[in-house]
Amino acid sequence: MNSVRMHIGVDVGKNCLDICFPDGKKEHLKNNKPGRARIIHAAKKLDAIVCFEATGIYEEDLANECLAAGVRAARLDAWKTRQYAKSRGRIEKTDRLDCEMIRDFASSLEDGKMPFVKPRSAAHSLIKEYAKIRGNLMKARVVVSSQLEFVRDKSARKSIVAIVEKIEQEIARLEDECGKAVGEDERMSSLSRRFLEVKGVGPCLVRAIFAECPDIGSFSKKGIAKFCGKAPIASKSCTIEKQSRMRRGRQGLRQAFHMAALSASKHNHVLRETYRRLMSNGKSKMTALGAVGRHLAILLNNIAKYPDFKISHESEDGKRKLHATC
Repeated sequence: MNSVRMHIGVDVGKNCLDICFPDGKKEHLKNNKPGRARIIHAAKKLDAIVCFEATGIYEEDLANECLAAGVRAARLDAWKTRQYAKSRGRIEKTDRLDCEMIRDFASSLEDGKMPFVKPRSAAHSLIKEYAKIRGNLMKARVVVSSQLEFVRDKSARKSIVAIVEKIEQEIARLEDECGKAVGEDERMSSLSRRFLEVKGVGPCLVRAIFAECPDIGSFSKKGIAKFCGKAPIASKSCTIEKQSRMRRGRQGLRQAFHMAALSASKHNHVLRETYRRLMSNGKSKMTALGAVGRHLAILLNNIAKYPDFKISHESEDGKRKLHATC
């Protein structure tokens, strides 16, 4: 346990907040402005870090209010927190236990590994929200359009077609809004132009990166591969060795990089050769595409990390340079 930092663990729910203070005292409050103000006031008084799990949306108000008040806040990975609780023998799962485990897990982390909440631009917030809505609309389009196979009535089919067209219009509108938001942010606009120079990278992948990985450029090679779900995770114990598989990572990024890998395996002169070499060595199609996606993730991270990074599509020297960077 870290004996220097002080932590307040908060289990954030839709309507409630369960809090565990550094001294072990617990409180149950409503998830509203007065309840969050109580946490922030206590954190200021104790000079403590407010720690909570990533819930998708319910913790956003607490995170933003902590930033506005100058209070340090950390957003923890829910899966890692749960695994930590199990390692402590806490197989039960209740809100009162969760807030304590959140506090203890944060205390166990090293200083350099605390996932502090960082201020984000308005453009990032918009893209993140629009990308989530677009993803839901994409799923809705599949569900609705699949009904055409089973519906024979002309009036019903006409209704389904109209709904699909409306969904497609909204998807296009959201994509335009994302494009405008990218153009209004200097860093995103610059990175977008450079990312799109890479064969296989399209607007969908760029949107996914800005929505889910705004810190691209700050990762190591292994770090960005794991974050995108494109790193092979080893599974070996004594004489038992299972095949490494790509696991976890951000789902939206993993899917976006998979689609980009499909394109890059055909149109990117370097990654096409990587894909063919792996296939000729007996690797499965999914393994080869995973490797291409991993190369793309590392390449884009390098582009964001090094402002003078150059991509050549012409000379053989340029090809070797790009291959070495991947």
